[in-house]
Amino acid sequence: MKAILIIAHHCILPGAYKGFEGILDKLHHDLPGTRVASTSLLDLENDLRTLLREDVESVTLLPFLLLNGQHTKNDVPRVVAKLQEEFPQIPITLMPCLGDWKEFSDMVVAGIRSAQIDDRTPADTGYRRKTKENNGIAEENHLSSKTSSLFSIELNLEGRNVLVVGGGRIALRKVKTLLPTGAHITVVAPQLDPEFTTIPSIVLKNRPYEPLDLRGIFMVFICTDKPAVNAQVSNDARARRILVNNACDYLDGDFIVPARMDFGENIAVTVSTQGRAPSLAKQLKQKIQSEWAEGLEQVERDFLH
Repeated sequence: MKAILIIAHHCILPGAYKGFEGILDKLHHDLPGTRVASTSLLDLENDLRTLLREDVESVTLLPFLLLNGQHTKNDVPRVVAKLQEEFPQIPITLMPCLGDWKEFSDMVVAGIRSAQIDDRTPADTGYRRKTKENNGIAEENHLSSKTSSLFSIELNLEGRNVLVVGGGRIALRKVKTLLPTGAHITVVAPQLDPEFTTIPSIVLKNRPYEPLDLRGIFMVFICTDKPAVNAQVSNDARARRILVNNACDYLDGDFIVPARMDFGENIAVTVSTQGRAPSLAKQLKQKIQSEWAEGLEQVERDFLH
């Protein structure tokens, strides 16, 4: 199997990798049978080494960078040369950075010409109209995340690797919710609530989060009170195509966890406000538990007998 590894700058701003992810999606679609992966300049050596240890026959690297500067001339070639010595049987091809592609120059020129043509339109449809057209994807995605309905689903997490970043009470509640699923749970945080140590079935890493913590992870829950850490975990996970739940910003995540109630052995009721009003969901949960519990349990008994 051939592999492609795209190298991007590291960035902690939420949403920074959206265009990058679009290219990954297109490569996955247009090159079936090819392993397509991504990494940052910070993670290049570790991620490339991991890829070379897999069953690949060759690796092509694309620096997703515009300038042929320090990174493309020195940093990346140094890592490639080092790992080529470690894995001489697997050819590693380093492509030029995007800024050196003739096709990239043509695209930039075509975009500028298009902008000049648009400048001839009436003033009241000028900058605002072009902003919506040129940046429409980001704007529409941002708005749709506020107005569209989320897709409700129950996932089978048995045997899956799940990472919880954070060691406070919110993280503890997430872990307790995950325990019955049979997931393999890892918690990483520089400070851990003492109650974590009473849960024998989870892996605890008592230190700050590192991008390597995402290796082999299927889903990550972000539960810290530090925006910079949350943004880094979110971007690192998305670059690796890992599902994200951000307890501090539901718009930044891929999914939310609805309030759940179990009645009897077979009935589960969930309540969701699409992430927009968690306190309302909590009130509804309390109301249902106090008013419906006996009736639902009776319905289950009647059904089974």
